[in-house]
Amino acid sequence: MDKARELLGLAQQATRKEIRAAYRRTARRWHPDRAPAGQEETYRQRMQEVNAAHQKLVQFMEEYRFELVEKADPEDLQEWWNKRFATGVWGPPPPRDAGEDQD
Repeated sequence: MDKARELLGLAQQATRKEIRAAYRRTARRWHPDRAPAGQEETYRQRMQEVNAAHQKLVQFMEEYRFELVEKADPEDLQEWWNKRFATGVWGPPPPRDAGEDQD
């Protein structure tokens, strides 16, 4: 998958439209009809790699399973942090005594 992304010049996240545009751009670059004299075989091999990379990405998108359930609202970040890290040394400061002088 990483090699396919790199070959098409894609980031780790891409839309179908971006994948299609990257494929067309790369195919135009490596199409055997555009090869300089003597490099037709190199271009042909590269075009086969480009086609295989595109097919792999398209196949992944077609077979990817989406979760079709609405998720609950995201929980409060402060609450999330407290649940995981607000214990021991990282806990909130202790409450002040009523008789303690404030600076």
